[in-house]
Amino acid sequence: MKNVIPLLLFGLWTSFSAHAQCPGAPLTLTTQAQVNNFPTNYPGCTEMEVSLTINGSNITNLNGLSQLESLVRSLFIFNNPSLTSLAGLSNLSNIGAELTVDNCDVLTNLNGLENVPFIGGTLTITGNATLSNMNALLGIQYINGSLLVSQNPALTTLAGLDNAAFTGRFLQISNNNALTSISSLDNMAEVGNNANTNGRFLSIGSNPNLTTIDGLHNLVSVGTDFEIVNNGNLVSLDAFNSLETIGGEFAITGNPDLTSITEFGAITSIGGSLTISNNNLLGDCATQGICDYLEGPGVAIIGSNDPGCNSVAEVEAECLLLPVKLTSLRARPRYDGVYIDWQTASEQNNSHFLVEHSIDGQSFVPVGEVPGHGTTATANTYQFLHKRPAEGHNYYRLKQVDFDGKFEYSRIVSAMLRSETEIALSPNPTDGPVFLRGSIEEDCFIRVTDGTGRVVWSQPLPENRMIDLSSQPDGIYVVEITAGDVRTTRRIVKE
Repeated sequence: MKNVIPLLLFGLWTSFSAHAQCPGAPLTLTTQAQVNNFPTNYPGCTEMEVSLTINGSNITNLNGLSQLESLVRSLFIFNNPSLTSLAGLSNLSNIGAELTVDNCDVLTNLNGLENVPFIGGTLTITGNATLSNMNALLGIQYINGSLLVSQNPALTTLAGLDNAAFTGRFLQISNNNALTSISSLDNMAEVGNNANTNGRFLSIGSNPNLTTIDGLHNLVSVGTDFEIVNNGNLVSLDAFNSLETIGGEFAITGNPDLTSITEFGAITSIGGSLTISNNNLLGDCATQGICDYLEGPGVAIIGSNDPGCNSVAEVEAECLLLPVKLTSLRARPRYDGVYIDWQTASEQNNSHFLVEHSIDGQSFVPVGEVPGHGTTATANTYQFLHKRPAEGHNYYRLKQVDFDGKFEYSRIVSAMLRSETEIALSPNPTDGPVFLRGSIEEDCFIRVTDGTGRVVWSQPLPENRMIDLSSQPDGIYVVEITAGDVRTTRRIVKE
């Protein structure tokens, strides 16, 4: 009888293992039969802890993978010329590392990835001949890596990335022949500001039908190089009013329909050279950020543009005519509204400032007026309280008006007022790791307390937005998110 019990236990263990068998090493599926046989070969496997690669000439669908709920590592889908659908991945709710969809020539959409809220590494969408939209990615709240969208000739929009916050070494959008606008990506504030010093850049280039870039309004910094090059129909760079620092080179070249780059007035630092060339219609380059750079020791190449921006000397002459030198502009949420403050280093014939407000970053209406200081060479500080902001994103700019009626716009700044439903924790319940989802200020502070009020976790928001409660006992915890004067609390269950 003593020998029977161990045998019974062993039988139960082997029976359980047979029902939850997953690959122990990275898995590559190269045929439709292998995809179809996944449930048989790996019964009960819902969470894979190794990378999955799908790469086969006769694979048409991924229905055999419908049992998968989580990939701890990467998912690579590439060189599948017959693949028409990703619907078999519709139960997938986690990709812990990279996601690549590359050279799948008859794939028209990414339907099947709707339930993925987080990508733990780089997102690569490249070389898909008939891919026309990425709407299935609307559920993604965070990309903890870089973003590459390139050589998708039928892709007309980046809609689908509207909700994705982002941190990574690079952002590259290039060689998408049908892409007409970049109106998403407003949740991206930084590119390449991490510890890795290699390949940190933003590049938007060789998109021949791109007319406007207006979806990066909250971009503040780029780790190294910034380039907008060879976009044959580009007429507007509205997105870059908030851009302040560029760690490397700055290049605006080969955009023949571009007429103005006044959107770069907020730039305070360019770490490398500045090149503005071969933009045939570009005659308006004298914006504050460019003017400040030309006053310093940096190398500037300006030429083959329209008069007014056809040489360094021409731009410097235009810079002398700027009426007001604005050195700072901020918008901060408070309990009683949004507080806007700004500072000038000098003013010339400055009658007043109109404070203008928008909920989409494009259509602005005045909400207040602040008198200027006329002509002065001394610094002045201004402030204004907007008492009735909207819930969600609020965008502000200044319209500086001279005594003779001439005016100039400032860069755009933004403030976020959140409802209690905008910030979420997932998974909830959790067995340890939990991620913050939604629009969260990057400089916020997180504190977690247990049922007795004891603080068990306390630090600034981590780069990966993860709180790890693995070492804590099961129970209910309160997560407190503090950003400036705004404080939000959520409950999380650990079990």
